[in-house]
Amino acid sequence: MTGSNDVSDTDRRQFLKLAATSLAALSLSSSLLPGRAAAEAQEVDPKDPMAVSLGYQCEGAKAPGYVAGQTCKNCQLYSGAADAKSGPCTLFPGKLVCSGGWCKAWVKQAA
Repeated sequence: MTGSNDVSDTDRRQFLKLAATSLAALSLSSSLLPGRAAAEAQEVDPKDPMAVSLGYQCEGAKAPGYVAGQTCKNCQLYSGAADAKSGPCTLFPGKLVCSGGWCKAWVKQAA
C-alpha cells in the first residue's frame, strides 16, 4: 500500500469507530431517558383510525360514552406523570394521549 492509502484506511477506520460508538451511545441514551422520548412523541390525532374506533377524545367529557371521573391519567393503560398534560398509553405506542382524555378502553388503575 502507498502512503496515501494508509491515511485513507486510517481515516476510514476512525470514522467507522466513531459512527459505531455514536450509534451505541444514542441507543443507550434513548433507553435510559424514556421521558425524553415521550417528550418528542406526538399526541394522538382524534381522527386516527385507532382513536376513532376507541372513541378517544382529548377532552374526555366531550366523548360519547364518557363516565364522569374517568380520564386517561387515572387509567391503567396510561403511564404518564400524574401532573403531566399528556403521556404515553399502551394503546397508542410511540404517541401521547391527553391526561384529561378518555376512550372506551378506560380501565381503573390498580390501587
